[in-house]
Amino acid sequence: MALPKSLNVLLCVLFLLFLGVQVQAQNTLEKNYSFNYKAQPLKNVLQDLEERYSINFSYSTTQLPLATPITCKATSLPLEKAIKALCACAGLSYVMIGDQVVLKAETVSAGTPLAKPFSQTFRGYVLDGALNTPLVGATVVVTSADPARAVQTGADGSFDFKQLPIGRHSIKVSYLGYEEKEMGNILLVSGKETVTTILLQESFVQEAEVLIVGERDKSLPQNPLISSSVHTLRTEEINRFAGSRQDPSRMAANYAGVVSASDQRNDLIVRGNSPLGVLWRLEGVEIPNPNHFTFTPNSGGAFSLLNNNLLANTDFLTGAFPAEYGNRIGAVMDVKMRTGNSKKLENTLQLGLNGLEVVTEGPLVKKWGGSFLGSMRLFTFRPLEKIGLDIGYQGVPQYQDGAFKVELPTPKAGQFSIWGIGGTSNITVFDVDTDTTTWGKVRYRVEPTLKNRMYAFGLSHTYSITKKTVSQFIVSTSGSQVEATSKATFRNQTKKLSYYLRNYEQQFVTRLNVTHKFNNRLLFKSGVTWQQYYYNNQEIIYQDLRDVYEIPLDANGGADLFQYYLLSKYSVTPRLEIQAGLYSQRFSIGNRVAVEPRFSAEYYLTDAQRIYLSAGLHSQTQPLVYYEYRFFSPEKAEFSQPYNKLDFTRSRQLVAGYNYNISSNWRVKAEAYYQQHYRVPVSEREGDEAFSMLNLGTDYSFVTVDSVVSKGTGQNYGVELTAERFLKNGFYALANLSLMQSWFTGADQVKRPTAFSVGYVSNILFGKEMALDNDQRHLLSLDVRLNYSGGRRFIPIDEERTRNEPTDKIHYDVANAFIPQLKSYFRADLRFSYQLNTRKTTHWIFAAADNFLNTRNELYYSWDLEENKAKIYYQLGIYPYLGYRIQF
Repeated sequence: MALPKSLNVLLCVLFLLFLGVQVQAQNTLEKNYSFNYKAQPLKNVLQDLEERYSINFSYSTTQLPLATPITCKATSLPLEKAIKALCACAGLSYVMIGDQVVLKAETVSAGTPLAKPFSQTFRGYVLDGALNTPLVGATVVVTSADPARAVQTGADGSFDFKQLPIGRHSIKVSYLGYEEKEMGNILLVSGKETVTTILLQESFVQEAEVLIVGERDKSLPQNPLISSSVHTLRTEEINRFAGSRQDPSRMAANYAGVVSASDQRNDLIVRGNSPLGVLWRLEGVEIPNPNHFTFTPNSGGAFSLLNNNLLANTDFLTGAFPAEYGNRIGAVMDVKMRTGNSKKLENTLQLGLNGLEVVTEGPLVKKWGGSFLGSMRLFTFRPLEKIGLDIGYQGVPQYQDGAFKVELPTPKAGQFSIWGIGGTSNITVFDVDTDTTTWGKVRYRVEPTLKNRMYAFGLSHTYSITKKTVSQFIVSTSGSQVEATSKATFRNQTKKLSYYLRNYEQQFVTRLNVTHKFNNRLLFKSGVTWQQYYYNNQEIIYQDLRDVYEIPLDANGGADLFQYYLLSKYSVTPRLEIQAGLYSQRFSIGNRVAVEPRFSAEYYLTDAQRIYLSAGLHSQTQPLVYYEYRFFSPEKAEFSQPYNKLDFTRSRQLVAGYNYNISSNWRVKAEAYYQQHYRVPVSEREGDEAFSMLNLGTDYSFVTVDSVVSKGTGQNYGVELTAERFLKNGFYALANLSLMQSWFTGADQVKRPTAFSVGYVSNILFGKEMALDNDQRHLLSLDVRLNYSGGRRFIPIDEERTRNEPTDKIHYDVANAFIPQLKSYFRADLRFSYQLNTRKTTHWIFAAADNFLNTRNELYYSWDLEENKAKIYYQLGIYPYLGYRIQF
């Protein structure tokens, strides 16, 4: 596979980063300083350091409190950091003069006590990783505290540490019969309690061999049944990473194998698959597209409706899913909402790119540990338009959304959860030009309006049937509406409705999951889902040359989808686990049925190295809006409905990978994949030979093609390399490179690249968090993202023929469809943030600039009817934005 020359630079950077990882794993030659003093006189401490490390201290014996006992600890720090830590403990200041360390007492006004460090409560729950049931009596140790502090969990698995100093902390969790777990970089701020849930996996002990999975396996997902092709989207990183805009979808685009559709939208192109193949799940059930300014039948939009301030960590699956996920072939975004604070009322206010936002949470039925969590966001782009910022639209978008979650544990009846999200958005794009002499071949100008609505509500009940069996019953309702209206202004200044589309869909979901753990080696999980769909769709098209309106879509009806799954996970040895599963679905339209076996295995070569393999069959229904679409015959008064005869789009998938956790904060990963799609909808109509559903899903247009049949195929394959340093000592880094190919065959059986076969995509992210004082009250962060990828492919236009065409018809060069490619895409994003902790509140101020180098990236290729020539249209330029958040 030939690569562009400019990619060599990124390959070198990635190689150096891998090389740096290996160097990191080795013992450093640089001298580090360690000490641990408990209530020792300052004089003895200085003498000990002089003897052990030959440090030359210089001080006045009359000015320093040499007899005052101090308690201080440092581990493997450079000289200046070690001296700084010592001075912070002893209330001293220092100056380096040559090889002399000059010590002085801190000057404090008479009668003014030294400021007491700010503190906060750290709470959480320790649960069984398979059943999510509490582990009573687990030991939780805050290893970063001095001295270390330890507690045991209560009857509900809870633990509580009060008055921990703000800043980042590390903990160690242990429980008899379970793998010990370590967690680092737990951030405590003064304005909000930190609450976390810790999942422990039961250990497999055979003779003297024990496998311990600790902090180094931060790469493991939230769902322990996922073994391959998964990334965990951590809420703190969504807020921190440059270019993410606090959007889970844009955050996911930082990982290997993922490409964003454009700067204006957050559609996810995963391993060359269409965004139509992305499944969105919230709290365990499928939901409609949770994005603002979207279009039928896409899975992305301009802004996420999901509020990151309410989310827990999210699993993002990129292929070969386990059996509990179905009806998609591309990717899964498995989103969970966090639980509100059950002990204390807390609030968050935020103003930024996502609008004016209010979040509140607190206890509900306090004696049982219940809680509520809710938010509301409202935003208009009018202020940005007035200051001249290009937002990518010739209009004024507005949107609002809200979300909530209520948790209610009970003593004997299990745990109840009620949740919901909802939002609306609208925009009118203005195209006003009364001078018809500049219109060229344009017959009329349009003023489109787009309105979106989306909601999802659910009730979940989790109940422990026995100590080893847990059931979860979920009922939910959700819906979405896309309403697009275009008004045309003709050359004679008359106005008419030129286009109307209404796509309203609603679904009721009933889902039951049952998990049973036979022992520490064998786990079963099964479930059944019944989805009832209802729709009310209409499309009206004005044919101005014939002065008639056509209504190819006018449908009001319903459909049912039944889904079943069964999977088991078995630990063959302490190092080998296998998982086998079966997924099945039946769709009422056409009575289509799919039965899909799934399999995965992972083997730990050492405690730090594992290899894994996943394979399975997958399928998905076509977007519901297509099934009732009609095509009228120009010769007879009849119509056809080819979409309701289509089969599922089906796929065979295989993934193999290697993961090496070099240390607690460094890991490298390599993954190879192969996907073979079949029964893909393609068109047998002459002139549409290059049509395939695999190429749709990223545009603001509803594409329909006559004579579609399930005879197409597709093929994706590639290799993904990742090196990652998790946040430690204030620094993190992520680098990845994906080499990919994506192909399809149309009804003519010609093999072509798909529109999403970009060839390669690479990302480099890094950031530094710096404490500006010893008490962690002031933090400054800098984050950078670099993205370089191949350009999207397109169908070229027969320019000479189109230029000489007397009408506005565009002639496409179908024979060379998707052979040409836009220029390579490069974008650099930058983000600064400042955190201020006061006694009871925490403030964040951030400034960011996406594409801060103002690179002119190509967006798409099209024909300009005014200028009568082919043109390249471009992505956004520099995109600056600010934000402020306060927690109290």
